[in-house]
Amino acid sequence: MPGHGVGWMPELVSDYAGLLGTITARIGVGPQPLIVAIAGPPATGKSTLAERLTEDLQLAGQTVAYCPMDGFHKTNARLDAEGLRGVKGRIDTFDGGAFVDAVARLSGEDAFWWPRYSRHRHDPVPEGTRIDGNETVYIVEGNYILSDEEPWKSVSGRFGLRIFIDAPDEVLLRRLMHRHQSGGKSAAEAKRKIEQTDLANAVAIRRTANHADLLFQGGADG
Repeated sequence: MPGHGVGWMPELVSDYAGLLGTITARIGVGPQPLIVAIAGPPATGKSTLAERLTEDLQLAGQTVAYCPMDGFHKTNARLDAEGLRGVKGRIDTFDGGAFVDAVARLSGEDAFWWPRYSRHRHDPVPEGTRIDGNETVYIVEGNYILSDEEPWKSVSGRFGLRIFIDAPDEVLLRRLMHRHQSGGKSAAEAKRKIEQTDLANAVAIRRTANHADLLFQGGADG
């Protein structure tokens, strides 16, 4: 699916049932499995939405794999070596090339491991989700998957449906404080992380919303 032109505005979808119906209608339209992209700022509810869609599509008889971008975080050791540990979560703290290669493999029939990010270890886990190669739907979710920066932009055409999810800033701030403190940060450390990294990332990510087909308002944590 080619990118949208200047001035494009994604279609607003206000309810979950409508979103699920739109996805269901696109399954099996082409010879390749349907790859659905869910992008948006941190703490807008991306993972919660992706997991719910995965479960409901499986209940409807589809073979679905949930493929989060978080598994492509650079390791903490690599971030330390590159001097990027303090801005973890920014686009250059992810291995964009490895992500693009993995999305390309979803269109094939080979089996492989999709990495996952551990919020306990705070590092990626290589053997996260097993991709069998016979799935009918892949739900790919992450902050930067609709970015127009290289190498991320090269993957856009592989998505059969692109969804952007957002939420009000006050909701994001509350969720991010809870997330960082649950991960072991003090209130002061969490606030500093939000002010120095998360809010700037949210601004950059929102600029990619015009690359989406659908806009969905987030209502759950994730």
